[in-house]
Amino acid sequence: MEGFWNRVIEFLEPTIGQSPVNALKNLLAVSEKISWLQVKLPRARLLIERSESQGFIYKPIDELLPQLKEAVNKAEIVLAEFESQKQRLEGSNWRIQGELLKNFRNWISDYPENVTSAHCMLDHVCNEMEKICVMLDILKYPNQFNIHISRLCATLPRAKLLIERSECWRLKHKSIDELLPQLKEAVYKADIEKDDIESIKRILEGAEYRVEGELLNYLRNWITGVPDKAKITQDTLDYVCNEMEKLCQNHKIPENPNQFGNNARPITRSSHHAEIYGRDKELNDAIHLLKVPRSGSCSTKQAKKEKNSGLDIHKSSRSMEKNRSLLILPIVGMGGMGKTTLAQMIYKDKRVQSYFDLPIWICVSDKFDLERLMKEIIECASGNKCNLSNFNKIEETLEEMLKSKRVLLVLDDIWSKEWQKLLGPMNESSKGSAIILTTRSPEHLQCTGVNMTILKSISLEGLEENIYWNFFRSCAGLAAKNYGQLEDIAKEICHRLKGSPLAAKTLGGLLKNRITEQDWIAIRDSKMWELKQGEHDITPVLQLSYQHLPSHLKKCFSFCSLYPKDHELSAIELAKLWIMEGFIPKKENDSLKHMEDVALGYFQDLKNGCFFLNKTSNKNYEHWKYEKHVIHDLMHDVCQSITTEECCCLQDGEICLTKDTIHHLSVLKKNPENTREMLTFKNVHSLLVASPNYYGINTMKSWCHRLTSIRRLSLTKSKIKGLPENIGNLKYLQYLDISNTPIEKLPDSFCTLYNLQHLDMWSCDKFLESPGFPNGSNKLTGLQFFRPPLHLVHCLTDKRNLVRAMQLYDLEYDVVKHGGNKIENLKHLTGVRGYFYIKSLCTVLRKEAAEEAELNKQEFVDTLHLCWDTEWELPNRDVENEIHREVLEGLRPHPNLRVLEIFKYAGSLAANWMGDNLLSNLRRFSLSMSWCCSISQLPRSITELVIDRCKMLTSLNDCLRPNLLPELKCINIRWCYHLKSLPVESFSGFESLEKLYIKDCRELTCPAKMVLPPSIKVLELDACGELENSIPSCLENLPFLEELSILRCPSIVSIPDEVMRNLKSLKSLSVQHCPNLISLGDEGFLKSIKVFTIWCCPKRKITWGRNPDGRQLSEAPSSSNARKRKARARK
Repeated sequence: MEGFWNRVIEFLEPTIGQSPVNALKNLLAVSEKISWLQVKLPRARLLIERSESQGFIYKPIDELLPQLKEAVNKAEIVLAEFESQKQRLEGSNWRIQGELLKNFRNWISDYPENVTSAHCMLDHVCNEMEKICVMLDILKYPNQFNIHISRLCATLPRAKLLIERSECWRLKHKSIDELLPQLKEAVYKADIEKDDIESIKRILEGAEYRVEGELLNYLRNWITGVPDKAKITQDTLDYVCNEMEKLCQNHKIPENPNQFGNNARPITRSSHHAEIYGRDKELNDAIHLLKVPRSGSCSTKQAKKEKNSGLDIHKSSRSMEKNRSLLILPIVGMGGMGKTTLAQMIYKDKRVQSYFDLPIWICVSDKFDLERLMKEIIECASGNKCNLSNFNKIEETLEEMLKSKRVLLVLDDIWSKEWQKLLGPMNESSKGSAIILTTRSPEHLQCTGVNMTILKSISLEGLEENIYWNFFRSCAGLAAKNYGQLEDIAKEICHRLKGSPLAAKTLGGLLKNRITEQDWIAIRDSKMWELKQGEHDITPVLQLSYQHLPSHLKKCFSFCSLYPKDHELSAIELAKLWIMEGFIPKKENDSLKHMEDVALGYFQDLKNGCFFLNKTSNKNYEHWKYEKHVIHDLMHDVCQSITTEECCCLQDGEICLTKDTIHHLSVLKKNPENTREMLTFKNVHSLLVASPNYYGINTMKSWCHRLTSIRRLSLTKSKIKGLPENIGNLKYLQYLDISNTPIEKLPDSFCTLYNLQHLDMWSCDKFLESPGFPNGSNKLTGLQFFRPPLHLVHCLTDKRNLVRAMQLYDLEYDVVKHGGNKIENLKHLTGVRGYFYIKSLCTVLRKEAAEEAELNKQEFVDTLHLCWDTEWELPNRDVENEIHREVLEGLRPHPNLRVLEIFKYAGSLAANWMGDNLLSNLRRFSLSMSWCCSISQLPRSITELVIDRCKMLTSLNDCLRPNLLPELKCINIRWCYHLKSLPVESFSGFESLEKLYIKDCRELTCPAKMVLPPSIKVLELDACGELENSIPSCLENLPFLEELSILRCPSIVSIPDEVMRNLKSLKSLSVQHCPNLISLGDEGFLKSIKVFTIWCCPKRKITWGRNPDGRQLSEAPSSSNARKRKARARK
């Protein structure tokens, strides 16, 4: 082609206006572009053909295809013009003149620009279309490899059933034990294969199938070789499944490991067995050995008060001298015999609690850590976290805390003689202090010391046969009535349990939730009983209980082997981990809160089956999900035996053998930077760092360099301040939990974690507003759940993928701390679910600002708590009243709201949205610690009304009417010291009212007596002013009343016989501080009472003894002093 352009230069030289060399250079550049167009056009035409033959609508192609056609058309025109001119010149032997020469000169002057334009257009559009075609390859991947995926999906259920079928027999058959890890590994890889495909689909859908750069390269690399991987995985799975089926047939393993199918009754989530069987003698012996007075006596602290007031009793037992004989009480027995339960009975006994100044419970476990134990004792004694790191300082602090106090220290689960190291600090305690030990071996009790007395051990054997049968019947749900044939089967099962309370609770809990005789027979005839066992070994029973769990609970429980024995766990911690591992099924549009609720339900199911036990503690938790639990040692052994090939826990002083099958790894070392051995676990997919002392980023660099298969990483509550730049190496990472850490920012490479689905940054209070989040965070197109640092939510508006995935629930929001004093920032908290607590509303001064918070758009909030945090003494009450009223008006919630609680509010309760039936779903309304002086209207739909500590409120006549609140079931009015008026005469109109509480409203004036509806079940009247004059007439016609409490009503003299006899449903009666009460009638009603409390009623006369049904009541109360007595009816 160069020769052609040389001739053109020669031909036009006299008229081109530039040197021949430059002209040739320019035309040769055009020539290169023409050659490129000639090569590119066929590829472009193929792209058009491919795009038009997809067979389905694909928006990116539909948008780009017209542009590609136009670019191809323009390129074809440019090339056609070139060929036409070339042929004309060569055909005429370069002899053109006149008009033809003029046209040629015009063409040659414009042609370079036309070629360049066509070249650029076709280049750009072709590149874009090729990217889309790569996406099409990936998009069509599930179809292209549908055979492989379908086969995996068909084989996996069969393989998982084989795992369940063979798992419980690995202890008996060596061949099964050797093949089972291979089967689990094959299933694991198949699940990963499916998971990867789902992950890629999420990435593409999140990016609307528009990807480029690193993400495009990542997807290209990923798709390469997938067919081969899927085929290898499938072939391996088929082979191992066939081999395991042969072994199961040879050993005659039952086909269905859980033969209960769908016959299971729903598992209730009520608390487990509260009643203790057969240990009363041991309890009384223990209290006697500890020299606890029969009455419980008083602690040394109480004794000081008594001494100062001239009431010093038991003076000899109140000596404050240092202990000269520390009592050591051992409780010895095999695993599962109830050692811990007996220790809890002693510890919680009221006599023990009142006798000892400082009862402390510590779980020692088989890993004796003196520093940890001493810090736990300090925390128990002080109620505060111990952050001391110097051992000497810890010891000094502990000695000071125990000094001159009568201490009861329970050391649960002793495995060595090292417990004696705690005797030093205990020597500082007061006389009468004691230590209770629980252990399996008497050898751990051998010790010497001049200041101790080792008491006779309480040895626990299996429960006596009759007692054990009654206990087992209770656990299995047979105690209520005779179940005939089931009782006979239960006796056969009970005989095999060797008197173990743990076995009775676990297996009984399993049977309790089964309804057919076939279910019970399946348990009785299970081959699990054939496993070898020692005289007191109950492992087969526990294995049996585990094997008959539903499969979803098996996965959740077995994962707990990542923690060592006696490790304290809360339900919420486990719920997060189970969600992380994918154990909680996720449906479309499921919220994180819903998944968490499901996980908490799983935990309750396991706890009710005794797979988790409450940790003994004096600490009160705001919610049961935060309470600490442990797994019984024997249950933990079962758990570990199941997951020994898959889970590993790295602890100080232990060596964990590297295995290629280890996929779940936890680090519980004091110094997790010393974790070089974990770098050998190259197939780890879940990494949990459960050490609060983690600081180093260099350690994480090595993890991210070597452990690139990690899919789930939890660093919660560690002290990491940042993530390493090579975090981007973890391309498979799906779940990252860095909540409750001091992390300040995320590295740029974080944005290349394309598979990330779940990011938890809750309570990262030190995270920086800038440059905390990297600019490329919008590349995280697969992100589904994101819990952000609350103080930065308002800064995320430009990060669309983070905002889209943001989920907030059970939220406490401080307008000052989190919103920078701007309540308007609340509008950025999209999709809050569950409980929403907004505090510091006293800083909001304008209705318009409150309206900008847009609470009326929070459709998923079911409980809203509005707190003004106003001081008790208001400097300008009138101004505060108006401001609060205006702000409340602007805080109109969404109609879906079910509970509204207002706290420390100083305005009048007259918001328009409360009376216009806008809150038609509201069920509970509460006004607490407020200066509200009037309530004019309340939502009609409420069923529960709570008015609490409203010191300025004088009347409820305007709002508390049956026609205004027709669905009301509970009224609770308390500590309203200036309340004068209640419309009690109309209370009979509340036809659904079941509970009425009126307490400490001493200024109530009641011109008319209160009349109650027959629906009342619970009634409490306590220091209620003139309302007490309605007693006893208000008690007439209450056939459903179950609980009655009358307190601090001095004008009551008696309640007639006929009134008490008509309370036929009464189960609980409490009468206290009624100094003029003489009679409760003939008191024949006592035979139906389960709880009867009399306190401070000195004039009352009663004949005590046995009721006609033979039940014993407690001794008569003394008329000379006001002492509380309770009579509890027992069978």
